Amino acid sequence: MKAKLILLTLYMAAIAYALPSLAADTTMTMTATVVASPCTVDSDSITKTIALDGGNGFQAKDLQSAGASSAWVNFDLKLIDCPAGTTNAVMTLSGTPDEANPDSLYKNTGTAENVAVELQGTGGQHFGNGKTFTGVIVNNAYTFHLQTRAYTTDGGVTPGTIQAVVTANFTYQ
Repeated sequence: MKAKLILLTLYMAAIAYALPSLAADTTMTMTATVVASPCTVDSDSITKTIALDGGNGFQAKDLQSAGASSAWVNFDLKLIDCPAGTTNAVMTLSGTPDEANPDSLYKNTGTAENVAVELQGTGGQHFGNGKTFTGVIVNNAYTFHLQTRAYTTDGGVTPGTIQAVVTANFTYQ
């Protein structure tokens, strides 16, 4: 009986010794992404209506020649209260592009014909559908300086309304 007990003890010890060698190593990788916190869009920049004609209307005769345009109208989109760690704001523009020049023109959805709405940065950057522009955050803020006007590629603008809707989407780095 003593011999059986000793053999059973040795057998159990051998199994216990062999078990750790049957275990596999495990590798764990922990990951995360730290993203930039968003800025606040200034209340004056959330919804903008820009009067291309200054509220006075255009004369159709002034937009009869190919390449004719109204005067530029400047406006700003302001980002404020940008948190520490947010260094860049990327603006992506979207709207219905005008077929004549989708690089900087948006289709007129008003009733005037042969006219589009042109959108640029005040430095002359073309801001057509899908274009992006990156601004560097300084003092927790950034202002996108833009300009817009009515433009005719072919001339022959007919009387009516001019309207285009453009959306600015902001992401942060």
